[in-house]
Amino acid sequence: MTRAILTIIAAIFSFSLMGVAVRILTADYSIFQISFTRNFFGFLPILLLLAYSKQMGALKMPFNRQEWLICALRGGSVSLAQLCLFMAYSKLEFATVATLAFSGPFFVTALSVPLLGAVVGFWRWSAVILGFCGVVMIMQPGASIFSLFSVLPVLAALCYAISSTLVKIFSVDRLSGVIQFRSQIFAAGFSLLLWLGFGEMVPIASAFDLGLFLALGLLGGAGVLGLVVAYRMSQPSLLAPFEYFGIPFSMFLGWWFFAEAPLDRLFPGVLAIIAGGLLIIWRQARIKADSAP
Repeated sequence: MTRAILTIIAAIFSFSLMGVAVRILTADYSIFQISFTRNFFGFLPILLLLAYSKQMGALKMPFNRQEWLICALRGGSVSLAQLCLFMAYSKLEFATVATLAFSGPFFVTALSVPLLGAVVGFWRWSAVILGFCGVVMIMQPGASIFSLFSVLPVLAALCYAISSTLVKIFSVDRLSGVIQFRSQIFAAGFSLLLWLGFGEMVPIASAFDLGLFLALGLLGGAGVLGLVVAYRMSQPSLLAPFEYFGIPFSMFLGWWFFAEAPLDRLFPGVLAIIAGGLLIIWRQARIKADSAP
């Protein structure tokens, strides 16, 4: 259990560091170029996972038309989420973006009703409402501090939630690595088309920038791989609360790299987001325990 906790914390820290690389790169490069680079390197952790589990041959497994359509929808939602998130990093405080992005679990819970036919009871709906109240408190619509860019990380969370919910439509015999690899094809393809259509192809100006692009891919890949490994080592309900380490990580990194400390804006909304997320995790664990034989 200790190894799983340390692994997921390291994965969350990798994602936070990836956000720092994104924030720095957006000063000189388009978000479209950054998004494509992230998706290009996104194949690496998937291939490493399949190779480690000796399942590379599963990539030859045929998919039907509906499954390919789901992969395309997942890839499109991920590429759109990245654009929203990366744009937000360039316009808002680092910790504010990361905190608002934690609205994802509330969208997953809400979307599971129309997309999966799930039954969501009083406690989880209460958690969703509590979490979104926290989001509104941080965004502060109507106040002078409000910015339309604060909607972007919430939209990113919605798009990531759509991707996470759609993957549950696949039958249980489909390997997650294969699903992710084929979804990644569409994510990389969509981000490339958007880059060619709307972005500017800026040559990498220095060795430092090249290092940042490499770090972008490696840190994002390490984060994905860390989450997969951690959730395979222990129960998701026990590990999910540790993902909220991303909020203090983002506060520290925002202060360290960008001299930002938006505490007045984040509190008390961040507490409502964390409380709502933990309530969803607790309730799902209780439901699973009650349904166990």
